[in-house]
Amino acid sequence: MSAALWRAIGWGLGGLLLAPLAAILLVLAAMLLDPKCGPGDSGGCAMGLVTAPLAAALPGFVLGFALGVAVQLWRSRPADWRLAIRRLRDWGREP
Repeated sequence: MSAALWRAIGWGLGGLLLAPLAAILLVLAAMLLDPKCGPGDSGGCAMGLVTAPLAAALPGFVLGFALGVAVQLWRSRPADWRLAIRRLRDWGREP
């Protein structure tokens, strides 16, 4: 179980790196496409380069960790999982 937990933490750290990177790219694209950002701007557009990655870091870790847990649970499912689901579905109906 500890190996699965460490793998899930690794997935979470991957999300911790990728989510802020995606946020920076989105803010850069928005700055390039927004006609209000540029010369004469008070700096509000550039503040998104700082705040968006910070705001995306924790949710990125949580989503990566959750995805890692889901992958580990999927890989550790029993070989006869369809039979187990059928037994649960028919529980209480046996003659």
